[in-house]
Order: sequence, then structure tokens, then C-alpha cells
Amino acid sequence: MKQQEDKLTFMQTFIMVSGTMIGAGALTLPRSAAQSDSPSGWIMILLQSIIFIIIGLLFLPFLQKNSGKTLYELNRDITGNIVGSLLNLFMSLYFIAMVCFQARLLGEVVNFFLLKNTPMEIIVFIFLAVGIYHVTGGVYPVSKLYAYIFPVTIIIFLMLLMFSFRLFHLNFLRPVLEGGYQSYFSLFPKTLIYFSGFEVIFYLVPFMKDPKQAKKALVLGIATSAVFYSITLFVVIGCMTVAEAKTLTWPTISLIHALEIQGIFIERFDLFLLITWTCQQFTCMLGSFQGAHLGLNTLFRLKNKNNAWLIAALLLFTFGVAMYPDDLNAVIYFGGKLGYVFLIILLIPFIVWFVSWIKKKWGGSSRNETSL
Repeated sequence: MKQQEDKLTFMQTFIMVSGTMIGAGALTLPRSAAQSDSPSGWIMILLQSIIFIIIGLLFLPFLQKNSGKTLYELNRDITGNIVGSLLNLFMSLYFIAMVCFQARLLGEVVNFFLLKNTPMEIIVFIFLAVGIYHVTGGVYPVSKLYAYIFPVTIIIFLMLLMFSFRLFHLNFLRPVLEGGYQSYFSLFPKTLIYFSGFEVIFYLVPFMKDPKQAKKALVLGIATSAVFYSITLFVVIGCMTVAEAKTLTWPTISLIHALEIQGIFIERFDLFLLITWTCQQFTCMLGSFQGAHLGLNTLFRLKNKNNAWLIAALLLFTFGVAMYPDDLNAVIYFGGKLGYVFLIILLIPFIVWFVSWIKKKWGGSSRNETSL
């Protein structure tokens, strides 16, 4: 059992859920949403968040009922060693793939905008090495880092978007809900990856001081991320139009880069965006990294949670996979496929709950027959 002071408060849990969701989407979501050719993507994001909130509220009671164990431990205890190990392996590989995607995207932005003369390999490796250093400290230290970076990121982002309102035209967001349901269904698969992240609740519940507040933390986490993404999409499309956002690789950066305010000596506001986003994307990566680390420890039943061989293998493997895509287009394609895997991951707690229900029902029936 964890010491009481190492337990997460409601606010820390909420920030970890929301902070793991807010990452790459702040820069690339307008481009992905513009692919549907509808200016109402911000509304679709809000509707999509409601779906995932409902899904989360459906599986959370099972995790709260077994709040002393992570989903990794429940997989093994309820479905058995073989099936449970396969589920844990699948979840661990998913979190590793998320780390690779986030680290490579982080490297692409930093290499292109901030450190042009630094090799991509060095940038990615440093972020991964620093990330795994934080992860080996445990969930609580990671949550503290989230708490420092997340509020600053939100404040600076919203301030920059507010300054951009001088370029805003409401007509760029009309007609509302153009394309009807068809535009929503075309947008849904393109934005799945931006809602991934709240699955960290799979392992956060046992670390909470009060697991009963997990539902509130999850709902507020998803809602905060959805509102943030919707505001970003609303402002960027309202300043650029759908047609222009669709042609830009980083629409949000392009918008802030074009921002000029008379009477202020600062010329490049996009530097504030890039620096805060780099920190936020790094913490976003930590949530998945922590999930992979916990999953592998449970899978291999390691007594030493910071086994040197596991840490070294995890670092080298994530680095190799992160550097495998040839270019940014391949990275974005990889992220799109991860969005579908994210939907499969959400099925795991329901599968384990169903197996648990079947075992209890059959176990109860067997005992009744024996007593008769």
C-alpha cells in the first residue's frame, strides 16, 4: 500500500487526466478537423466528448469497486494468468506506441521551430531519457510535474487565442453544422487520437486518496480538454477559414506567428506558444510512459519496480520506434491508426468486468447446487 502522503488528491487526478489528453491536438487539431470541410468542428468535438464521458462513467464503477488494484492487476486476477498477461501486454504496447508518437511529434516541432541545427535523434532521445527518469519516481512525483505545467499552459494558450480575436471573422464559422451528420461521422475517426489520454484512469484509481471522486475527476478532465480543444478550433478556423487551415501543417502556430500587437515590444508571440506546448507535450507523454512502466512491471512481476534492464530496454525500444517513421506525414498516419487502437483499449475494462460477472454468477450457482 502507498503511504497516505503519496496518494493523489482529486485535483491532481483531474489534472493528470486532462493534461494527458491535451497535447498534439493543440497544434494539429484544426488541420484534422478541417478535413471534413465543415466549420463546425468545434461543436463536433463537444459532442464527441459527451460520448467518451458516458463510456468512462460506465466502466469506472468497476474500477472503483476494486480500487485497491490497477486494471493490470485486475486483468491477471480475474481473467487468469494467460489471458490477463495478454491483455496487459496489449495495454503496455499501446502505451508504448503512444509514447513513441508523442515523443516523435515533440521532436518534429522542436526540431523545425526551435532547434533547427540539432539532429532529430538527439532531441527525441533526450526527451525520452528525461521522461523515463521522471516515471521511475512513481505516479505521485509525475502528478506534481503536471500540477506545475498544466495551469501555466492553459493560461498562456488562452491569452494568445484571445489576442488573435482581432483577426476573427464570424462568417468563417458559417453555416453552422454544414454537412449534417455526415460531417460528424467523417470527423470522428480523424479526432480519436486527440481524446486518447483519459485511459490513464485505468491505473490512477488505486493511487487516489478518495477513489469515490474518480468519476468527477474523469468527467471534468474530459470536459476541460474538450472545451480547450473547441475554443482552439473555434478561434483558429474563425481567423483562417477551413480552406486555409486544411493546407497548413501547424495552423495554430501559423495563426500566432502572424499575430502583431502595436505598442508591445515583443515581436514573436509564437515563441510563448512553442515553449509552453513543448512542456505540455512532455507531460502528456509522461502519462503514457507511466502506464507502460506500470504495465510491464505487472506483466513480468518485477519486485524491483525500477529494474535497470527494464528501464534500459524501454528507453531503447521507444527511441527506435519513435524514429522509425520517415517523415511527419508518416507520424500523423501512425497517430491516426493509434486512434482506432484507443477504442479497443476502452473495451478492456468492460471485458474484465463481464468475465468477473460471469465467474461470480457461475460460482454462486455452483455453490447453490452443492448445498442442495
